[in-house]
Amino acid sequence: MLDVVLVLALSSPCGGDMNQSDLDVCWLKQAEASDAALNTTYAKVKAGLRSLQIDPSPLVGIQLAWIKARDTTCDFEESLEEGGSIAPMMNSECVDRMTRARTARLNGVLVAYQNGEVHKLQPVSPSADKELNRVYGLLVKYDLSKHSHDKLIASELAWIAYRDKACAFEGGTCLTDLEKERTTEFEDGWLGEKFW
Repeated sequence: MLDVVLVLALSSPCGGDMNQSDLDVCWLKQAEASDAALNTTYAKVKAGLRSLQIDPSPLVGIQLAWIKARDTTCDFEESLEEGGSIAPMMNSECVDRMTRARTARLNGVLVAYQNGEVHKLQPVSPSADKELNRVYGLLVKYDLSKHSHDKLIASELAWIAYRDKACAFEGGTCLTDLEKERTTEFEDGWLGEKFW
């Protein structure tokens, strides 16, 4: 797991000469800042949709589903280091990473609606689906404890519920986009692990 700490230290605002306690605090602050930015963006998107005469109420269910997907995914990532001093940092780093991705996605949704670029939902790209299944399969086959395996399954079920709600609202290439995002999330959460 030292490789993960080194990569995070070199590629993030939480690095340098920090000890684990400092890293925990730094990543928690990063996650909180990302969450605040997401809340601001969420309010902006709802207001933007209203200004376009589009009912923003479906966003509530989508956002709640996304929160569950994020939280169960980050619980899974943390469970891999359960009992270790790095576990809280892994959770906060995951929350930060996923929250920034959601903020970008919400901004993109608003721009698509503003530009009239919302189209009928397209099927998922076979290559994106194959890659997600490949990466997920690697995780399932990895030497996970039963506790971590159960958390992985819970996170995947929560993510599927989010994906389906989001794509019903977004249309277009949403299924492909979210499958690629999920693949990246799994890979980013495991950077440095032996099975990649």
